[in-house]
Amino acid sequence: MRLAAALETGTTGLWYGRFIDLLGTHVRAADRDAALEELKEELVYHQEWLRLHGETPPRLDSPAITVAEEVTGVNLLGESGGMVALFMYDVRAVPPSLLEECVRRMDYNRCDLLAQVRGLSAESMSVVPPGKKRNITQILSHVCNAEEWYVSRLGPEADRVYESSLGMSVEEADALPVLERLETVRRGCVETLRQVVSGKGDRVFTRAEYTSYPGERWTAHKVLRRFLEHEREHIYNIREYLGLRPRGPILKI
Repeated sequence: MRLAAALETGTTGLWYGRFIDLLGTHVRAADRDAALEELKEELVYHQEWLRLHGETPPRLDSPAITVAEEVTGVNLLGESGGMVALFMYDVRAVPPSLLEECVRRMDYNRCDLLAQVRGLSAESMSVVPPGKKRNITQILSHVCNAEEWYVSRLGPEADRVYESSLGMSVEEADALPVLERLETVRRGCVETLRQVVSGKGDRVFTRAEYTSYPGERWTAHKVLRRFLEHEREHIYNIREYLGLRPRGPILKI
C-alpha cells in the first residue's frame, strides 16, 4: 500500500509535509529527506492519536510513502504571516460529513493543546527558550490569531458570521485571558465554518485584507486543513518547550 503525501518548501528553506488522505497530519523539517522521515513518525503518531480519541484508524499494512504533490517557492513558509501552498487536492468541495469530521478533530487537537499547559505555572508559561520567539502564553494567543485569520480567508461574509457568533465584540474577545479566548474564538470559528464552508464549493479564491500576500489562493478545504495542521504544529512546539518529544506519549486532559 502506498500513502500519498504533499510537500511544500519556499523562501525560508523549511519543508512542510502531510498525508493527503489523513487530514490534520503535519510535519516540519529542514530539508526534503528529513520531511519524508518525519512523515513516517507522523503516521505512527496519527494512528495512536486517533485511537486515543476513540476512533479506529485505517488499517495500513507496511505502507510506503509516495510524493503526489510538491510545491516550491512558497513565500515565508513557516513564519507568521507567510504563505502556505494550495495543492490540487485542496480544490474540492467540502461535504457536510467532512466538515464535521474536521470539527471533531479540531476538538481532539484542542484537548491535546490544553493537556500540555494544564497546571503550568505563570513562570513556565512566560519563558522564551533560547532560539525561540514566543513563550507558551504567546503561542496560545498566536493560535487564536491564526484561527481568526483562517476564517477571514472565507471572505467578508465569514467576518460578519464570526463577529455575530462571538457574543461580544472581536476586540472584547481578543482582550480575554488566553485560555478563555481560546474557547471563545474556537466557538465563533466553528459556527462560521458551519455556516460558510458549504457555500464555497470547490472555488479557488483570494482575499486582500489582513495579509501581505493578497494573491495567496485558498479554498474551503485548505482553510479546514490549516486549522488542523497549524494547531498540531504548535502542540508539538509546546511539547518541545517542556522538554518532551513532539510525538511522544499523548497526554489526556
